[in-house]
Order: sequence, then structure tokens, then C-alpha cells
Amino acid sequence: MVAVRSAHINKAGEFDPEKWIASLGITSQKSCECLAETWAYCLQQTQGHPDASLLLWRGVEMVEILSTLSMDIDTLRAALLFPLADANVVSEDVLRESVGKSVVNLIHGVRDMAAIRQLKATHTDSVSSEQVDNVRRMLLAMVDDFRCVVIKLAERIAHLREVKDAPEDERVLAAKECTNIYAPLANRLGIGQLKWELEDYCFRYLHPTEYKRIAKLLHERRLDREHYIEEFVGHLRAEMKAEGVKAEVYGRPKHIYSIWRKMQKKNLAFDELFDVRAVRIVAERLQDCYAALGIVHTHYRHLPDEFDDYVANPKPNGYQSIHTVVLGPGGKTVEIQIRTKQMHEDAELGVAAHWKYKEGAAAGGARSGHEDRIAWLRKLIAWQEEMADSGEMLDEVRSQVFDDRVYVFTPKGDVVDLPAGSTPLDFAYHIHSDVGHRCIGAKIGGRIV
Repeated sequence: MVAVRSAHINKAGEFDPEKWIASLGITSQKSCECLAETWAYCLQQTQGHPDASLLLWRGVEMVEILSTLSMDIDTLRAALLFPLADANVVSEDVLRESVGKSVVNLIHGVRDMAAIRQLKATHTDSVSSEQVDNVRRMLLAMVDDFRCVVIKLAERIAHLREVKDAPEDERVLAAKECTNIYAPLANRLGIGQLKWELEDYCFRYLHPTEYKRIAKLLHERRLDREHYIEEFVGHLRAEMKAEGVKAEVYGRPKHIYSIWRKMQKKNLAFDELFDVRAVRIVAERLQDCYAALGIVHTHYRHLPDEFDDYVANPKPNGYQSIHTVVLGPGGKTVEIQIRTKQMHEDAELGVAAHWKYKEGAAAGGARSGHEDRIAWLRKLIAWQEEMADSGEMLDEVRSQVFDDRVYVFTPKGDVVDLPAGSTPLDFAYHIHSDVGHRCIGAKIGGRIV
């Protein structure tokens, strides 16, 4: 039987699916029943398989990761089934008959993302037309349904957890791939919850000595730091209550990779870092953010060089927050982030915060508006440009997949892949010959062409 966390073990020492599903925070009883049925199906299909435990637990891990992003039930079912499909324990055709088209489409989209490895520059100087086609299909799957990307990111995190005790070369290989491809993708999509875990695992495997050193320093001073932050937060809460500013104030955890990166970037020792002591203020309204900032700067001297207003000037991935560093009691520096609840949700969930799929949506998933889908495509393009600029992408793939192609949305929200230089008439004929025959004009960017 699959190895599981103690929270999901019943008195008989066995995995308890009801207990597990209840821990996921799913509010719909129907969705809980669907997931229970999918779990039972997975058990049936893996019976007698030599890797049953590994495949089942990987699915459980993926579901748990995705549930923290409030993903819909089809996404959770696809995640639970994906390890089985990927290992060819059960075919997509069989799954389509058993669990339905919408779930299988997600699984297929995630499997298409295996082509992501062909984006990476290696010793090979060229790629085959089949590889290029695979990458194009991957991009189309990513654009067509963002859930495929989020499932893939969850799968990579589950894999990083699995290789914790694997041979070093296996850990390093997995970490390098995630560092070069998946962590930048999670960052571009603004999914902070996944980005931090990817980065911390990769740092742990690629720089184990540095990871252990920083982890040890954090642990040794944890109690003093927590006591200091508790008093600091209590004072801020009282001041904001007195001023009528509605906001949550709390200490926030620091990620080891981000600490190390800042030490490297600013050439600082651990004791010199500003953000080891970190506080977050989550306000009801935008005006409350600036009111909170005023209170902070009134009571504590801030460091002007460490102030950034990402609310007025968002980061390329859409991230918004006000960052400031102040000198707290005893002259100790404290980094403070100030944001609204919506900004906080966006920072943690990224695209998942904007495109939450509704229960009971039409088969194939709910469609976002054109503007959201175009913004989503732009994020993917920015991600590939980042890879290309860093030398991580094979030039031929970049040329044939991105530079020499045009991606166009239909009125229904589907994306069409056309060669560069295509005209609106080419697009019309691609949709249907009748559309092409009757086409008399087109609007691009609101202008008739």
C-alpha cells in the first residue's frame, strides 16, 4: 500500500481515503465523491503493479499541492490519474471511457509538456521536425488550458520530494531541470506557492552545504526572532487599530533560497540581511495599504534605498506589493510587505487566482476572456524569452517554434498556430473553407485591415 503521512492513517495503520479527502478542504460533497471514486479506480488499475505504491503516492502528493491552489475537481482527478497514464498503466482511450473527456484532455496536455525538455540547449546542434512539432503541441496545450501547466508544476514538485533520498546524480539532474525550466515558469505565472518550493528543493540538492548552513542559522535563532516579530506585530496592530486601518498583520516565513540569493546579490552576511525578520500586512482596500505604510514610517525609521512600490509599478509577472525596510526596536532591520487581499491571492496563486474553474462547467473547461488568454500567452512568451536570453534554449527551437510562428485566438478562445507572415485570410481558411470564401475584411487591434 502507498506510503502516506500519519494524518491520513487510520487506526489499522492503513491509508484512509476519506480522511485524506476531508483534509483537502473541498466544499462540494459531489466533488469529494468524485475524487473518492477516482482513488478507487487508481487502486483497481494498479493492483499487482510493481510500482503501485510510488504511482499512487505521487498522485496523492500532486492532489495535495493543487488543492492549496483551490483547483477544480477535474484538475485534482487528472493529477491523481496522471502518474498511471504517464507510466502506461492505463491508456488514455481506456481513461476516456472511464473518467470522461475533460479529465483525459488535461492528462494529455500534461503529457504533451514532456516536450519541454526539447527547449533546453544541449550538446546537440539541431533538432528534428518531430521535436519541433512536439514543442508546438506543448505550447498549444499550455495556451489552451493553463491547468495543464499547473499540474505539471505539481508533478515536478512531487518528483523533487521523491528523489530526496535518491543517488546524488539523480537529485542534481532533477534540480537542474527545475532550476532552468520549471521555477522560471512558475515565477512568470506568478504562482508563489509553487515557485518557492521548487527553488528551495533545487537549492537544497545543488548547494547542500550552503542550504544546511543557512537552515542551521535560521533554526538556532528562531525563538529569538519569533519573539521579536511577535512584539513588533503587536505594536503595529495596535497602531493600525487606533487609526482605523483594517488589515491583517503577521510574521511571514522566509525561504532559504531567497535568503541565499540576497546574500549573494548584495554580498551580505546572514546577520546583515534585512528580510530574515519579515512581516506582511494584508489590507482590505488599496487606500489602507498606503495608510498602513504611513503608520509604519511614522513609528519606525525606514531605509529609503530599500523601498519599492510594486503596486504603482508591478513586476513583469504582475506581482504587486509595497516593500519597505525599517529599523525596529534595538536597531534591528525588519522587511515589511504591504498588499491588499486580492494582491496577496494573486501573488500566491498567480494565474490560478484569475482563472478559477467553476464546478459544473461545460465539458472541456470554462474559457477565460480574450484579454486574460492573451495575457497568459504573453507570460509564456516572456518565459521562453527568459530561457533564450540565459542560453538555456536551443536557438533552432526558438526560431522554429516562436520566431517563425504566429498564434491567433478564435472567437471561441481556441488558439491557432500559423506560419509567420500569415494573413487574416489564411486564418479564415484555417477555420473553414466557407469562412475563407466569405471573408471580406478583418479587425486587428480594433482596426479594420
